[in-house]
Amino acid sequence: MKNFILYVYLTEGETINMLHTIDELLKKIQAMQDLAMLAHREKYKKAPGEEYNVIQVTHLVDQIQAMAGDIFNDKHINPKLKLKMENK
Repeated sequence: MKNFILYVYLTEGETINMLHTIDELLKKIQAMQDLAMLAHREKYKKAPGEEYNVIQVTHLVDQIQAMAGDIFNDKHINPKLKLKMENK
């Protein structure tokens, strides 16, 4: 099975729900790892001292940082967990 990276582009005013499940968190971290591998391969596929595609590597790193920011800023409580907490 091959891994695929899903890119989501939002127009101004659109929002996307933050992470709510551990499974979604794992998928986002895996996507970050996939992007990091792509950046690493691009940067080090050439012989030392040879130029690599700086724009592509920078873009991949920007995507990784944005996804890490999404994880860091996710302060929402999973609705299922919230319900369990309320029922105690």
